[in-house]
Amino acid sequence: MDRNVRERIRHPPGLRGRDIGLFYRNLSKRKRESGETPSLRLGPCVSVPQTVLAKVEESLRRFEQSCEDEKVLKDFEGQFRHLLCSDFEDFIASTKAMNAELQDNEFQNQRYKSEILSKERDPEFQQRYEQRLKLPTMKQSERILASIKDNQVVLIVGSTGCGKTTQVPQLILDDYIYNNRGSQCHVVCTQPRRISAVTVAERVAYERLERLGVSVGYQIRLECEMPRESGSILYCTTGVLLQKLQTDPLMSAVSVIIIDEIHERGVETDLLLALFKIILPHRPNLKVILMSATVSEEEFSDYFNNCCTIHIEGSMYPVKVNYLEDIIQETGFTRFRNNPHECAKNMPRYHGKQFNRRNADDFQYTAMIEPYLRQIKDKYDSQVLQSLRCTDSEGCENLQFLEHLIFYICDTKPPGAILVFLPGYDKISKLNSILQNPTLPIGQRYSRKIQVYPLHSMMPTMFQKSVFQPSPLGIRKVILSTTVAETSVTIDDVVYVINCGRMKTNNYNVPGNLQTLEETWVTRANSQQRKGRAGRVQPGICYNLFSRAREKTMLEQIVPEIKRTKLESTILSLKMLHIKNVNEFLNTLISPPENQAIMNGVNLLKRINALDTEGTLTPLGMHLARLPVDPQIGKMLVMAALFRCMDPITSVAAGLSFKSPFYTPLGKEKDVDRVKRELSANKRSDHLMIDNVVLNYRESLEDGSERDFCYKNFLNLGTLQQLEDMKRQFASLLRVASFTESVQCSAKSSNENANNIPLLRAVIAAGLYPNMAFLSKVRRTKNHVNAIQHLCTPEEKRVNFHPSSVNSNEASFDSHYFVYFQKQKSTSVFLLDATMVFPMALIIFGDGVATGYTEHKVFYISVGHTYYFKCDPGTAKVIMELRKRLEWLMQKRALNPAPIQPNSSEDCIIKAIQILLSLDDVYDYSDQYLSSDEESK
Repeated sequence: MDRNVRERIRHPPGLRGRDIGLFYRNLSKRKRESGETPSLRLGPCVSVPQTVLAKVEESLRRFEQSCEDEKVLKDFEGQFRHLLCSDFEDFIASTKAMNAELQDNEFQNQRYKSEILSKERDPEFQQRYEQRLKLPTMKQSERILASIKDNQVVLIVGSTGCGKTTQVPQLILDDYIYNNRGSQCHVVCTQPRRISAVTVAERVAYERLERLGVSVGYQIRLECEMPRESGSILYCTTGVLLQKLQTDPLMSAVSVIIIDEIHERGVETDLLLALFKIILPHRPNLKVILMSATVSEEEFSDYFNNCCTIHIEGSMYPVKVNYLEDIIQETGFTRFRNNPHECAKNMPRYHGKQFNRRNADDFQYTAMIEPYLRQIKDKYDSQVLQSLRCTDSEGCENLQFLEHLIFYICDTKPPGAILVFLPGYDKISKLNSILQNPTLPIGQRYSRKIQVYPLHSMMPTMFQKSVFQPSPLGIRKVILSTTVAETSVTIDDVVYVINCGRMKTNNYNVPGNLQTLEETWVTRANSQQRKGRAGRVQPGICYNLFSRAREKTMLEQIVPEIKRTKLESTILSLKMLHIKNVNEFLNTLISPPENQAIMNGVNLLKRINALDTEGTLTPLGMHLARLPVDPQIGKMLVMAALFRCMDPITSVAAGLSFKSPFYTPLGKEKDVDRVKRELSANKRSDHLMIDNVVLNYRESLEDGSERDFCYKNFLNLGTLQQLEDMKRQFASLLRVASFTESVQCSAKSSNENANNIPLLRAVIAAGLYPNMAFLSKVRRTKNHVNAIQHLCTPEEKRVNFHPSSVNSNEASFDSHYFVYFQKQKSTSVFLLDATMVFPMALIIFGDGVATGYTEHKVFYISVGHTYYFKCDPGTAKVIMELRKRLEWLMQKRALNPAPIQPNSSEDCIIKAIQILLSLDDVYDYSDQYLSSDEESK
């Protein structure tokens, strides 16, 4: 800040530590009580030299002289708004004439019937049909079909393994075909996950003695095997069905909609339920079947006016449940640590900030477990009781315990696959590595007699399919899975389930507008589902890695996702469905979100220009709604296409949409941090570091050293392959939308500016805005090892870079402004990722940009009513004109997508922006930031 703007008040000499903080706190309090308006705090000067400004003005003139008639754009906009002015009811009415229902076709009816009658004479088909008859669902086939015939909405509640997902659609299709109405049948069955849509479709096609694409098919994002248009079953994700509603809200070409796994309470599932409540009166012939596990059925039945409900029993064999105390007693494993009771005796008592979260967790654990230990002291050995006192005995904190249990089952139990439920990909990866290279003697005996299958929803589909194949003779299958195997898929040969009791859930702090991904305890309903995965082929065993005392603290049901997630993507989807009043519609859901959460989502969409000031979908918002990523990441991708820097920005988008390719072995944290900093090339950006990783990975592929490269740099090869696959998907989507000329993200035409680092920073800022942070000061500690950083956001006075960020502990930055994608609150609020950006990028691509004078007559330009920069009026005038022209260009390209050609009139705007951003490499802003004393006030 300019030291002449206002005089700083310093604390009296002699004050130390806490007293300094109290002085400034009381000073701020006195100012508030007196009503004194605080002076503006100006950041660095962003005035542009006249010679550079002249080049920018020349580019603007060239663009201005060749602009098309703005009336053309207004006509485009008028047409676009006309398409969105109707509400959902009007949208339904307007599509009635456009989309005809399935027509009765006698020729097709006979063909479908002759096909199925011919199959019935096939011995292989008969054998598969006899297997189907053993499923509980088939035993209630007549009741199911009668209920569907007599009711428009039917709720089918079935335990895990009852066969409802595979059999109900077939029962309906076959009933239509046998009654000579096959041409009027098209069943769509939604699944919450990609893997289940594919594998269930494959299973049903197998049972029908067909290949995929005849009477059975699937459709997931960017991948499909479509069945014939009538006499067919389509399995698809809930997101795909929502997209279909955007063009045909009446589902005219569908006779039966099955919404499966509704008990999981996903956002898209809840939206579908509310939408079909509106649609059904307009489609009296449409049948809607809701399918759920044996939980919360009353809630769903009430939502559809006490609709007809059918219960189907599930598991065919009994399942024995062992809890943590039983497992320790049986296996004899006692190598646990972290006994809070012992630690409390041997360590000094902490107060204040020293009483950290770990201490609190230990205290809570002790308070839970000690009363329970007194209850069971006569039932279990003393070593079991002592082990239960250790915090790492439960869950999956002690992977060696999990390793021991898996190999104990291999050594002592009859044949059968082992299904291990883990909270996320990181734990799956670590346990997979341990099982491949066992640390225990028992493991070394059996390591070659097991086949490990990681199962995760983000894994490529072809890898996921292999888990359903039978293991070779003498080899035991071990599946390491997240919740994806809980209800969505059934692996027939599973006999043993290990339930660690943990899962990762999104949570949303509405007042703080803070989205978090946290590892939490599962609900009792989750545990019931997991237990049901054992006992499919014979009596099974479920090993719960938590005590009966822990189970009593678990929630009964999961909190609906709509109540624990940010709503920007949901609101965009609803806008594409012509939902004018989003707030009103969301309050009709089975579990409405908080109004403040809706307001937060709408406000963000307005700030990134996805909605206009009236809350109407903009042309840009339409494109963002069609991209299967967060709206901010979607905007970054669109900007990358227009600014011709696709390859690096798709790497950034893939990393943010999926996960970091790095893994951190125990004890190697410093080595991983060192590697990250090396790969970041001193760019002070977690996002650009991912691009460097991808580029280095590609080089290693060329000489065949990719495995060595990944090993040396703590990188997960599978994750890198997935990132490359996602990059290709993004490039394909942008090509389909006509923003680019090539489906290759590395195409030359899409990457003319791929090496322009200031531009890349700006495009990242354009996407992630308004997620901004400011680093007010950095100071070294006495040992000069770590730097203490003082960082804030417009919402929080104090945040920190996450320890895994390349910016953590850094002491020098060329700019003190950052953009980020995700904040997470644990011991404090952390920015999980961040990129250093310069003021000019925020001024060009931010919102709420304004000019004015301080009380001392210093001219400024500001961004988002948050950050103020010294600036001369001439520079400000040119920047404001540039922003106006950029907005015009963005609107034009959103209305009429096409690549911006090099040396075209539109390219003049790109060049003008590049000229201004290039000053980032010339100017030294490092000594122009707010002083530490100033910030402390």
